[in-house]
Amino acid sequence: MSTNKILKVVIFGATGFTGEKLVELLLKHPSVRITYLSAKIEKDCYYSDLFPKFKGKIDLICEKPNIKKAKNLGDIFFLALPHTVSMRIVPYLLEEDKKVIDLSADYRLKNTKLYKEYYKINHTDKRNLKKATYGLVEFFKNKIKESKLIANPGCYPISTILPLAPLLKEDLIDPEIIIDSKSSITGAGRKPAVEYHYSNISNNLWAYKPFIHQHTPEIVEVLKRISNNKEIKLNFIPHVVGIEVGIYSTIHINFKRRMTTKSLIGIYNKYYKTSPFVRVRVSLPKLKDVTGTNFCDIGFYIDKSRKRAVICSCIDNLIKGASGNAIQNMNVMCGFKETEGLL
Repeated sequence: MSTNKILKVVIFGATGFTGEKLVELLLKHPSVRITYLSAKIEKDCYYSDLFPKFKGKIDLICEKPNIKKAKNLGDIFFLALPHTVSMRIVPYLLEEDKKVIDLSADYRLKNTKLYKEYYKINHTDKRNLKKATYGLVEFFKNKIKESKLIANPGCYPISTILPLAPLLKEDLIDPEIIIDSKSSITGAGRKPAVEYHYSNISNNLWAYKPFIHQHTPEIVEVLKRISNNKEIKLNFIPHVVGIEVGIYSTIHINFKRRMTTKSLIGIYNKYYKTSPFVRVRVSLPKLKDVTGTNFCDIGFYIDKSRKRAVICSCIDNLIKGASGNAIQNMNVMCGFKETEGLL
């Protein structure tokens, strides 16, 4: 429900890449005010001391997490926390009747066995897991409007579900799909690891976790839910590439019947003509066109047989792939214009 009052926002995990990006974007939002910032830090300090670019923009202290204090300071809570942490906090916030947007994986997978397999821990909040809404506005907008708990999607899932869901829902493609995705290392968060050092990342490219990446079951589960196709077989091969931000996904598909460029554009327009952040291109998209934005650009190339194609999509992994999409969810939850603070 829309309101004229300013929405008070709390961010847990404010010093990670997604937390920092949330602060940056929310400071531009005309209908919200950040009231509390916390992170796992050695001692409390001004947020602008940690990130000098925010001097003169925000004067809040970034504190060690204090949920009892935070609950009195916010209307909506963004949890930009490591996986497996949010499910300890969410029950308390929902009991206090707060709206929560979780940017971790804790409430994305409905299948708790898969959660344990990929995240190596038992899920401890199955009751609220049932209530959580998957935060992909382009397909679950009505549910998001009514939800108190949003599971913000992973970055790779956003870059692959958006181009694939219409084709699977229309039963246009074979269920065995190959996805080659390339991402900035920022998608893995701030970690003091050798492979994250500039000298190792710059001008470098490597594949990792082929077939076993933790986003694989999320992509499959959500695509099955949208399309009602239970036979999806995903071959997902992610890569790290030496760029600052962004994800570029190249998806190899086979059509069940011959398709033309015009007919495929028609399918995408059917699903996304009212989606302000999905842009269907008549050519293959380029990453620089979406970095710094909340857009997902989708393009494709159909081979001369008209029976197979590559579908390409690109997003900014920290904005549409994380913080921008989370704010898009907030806008829908709280009755704001979907694009508010994002265009």
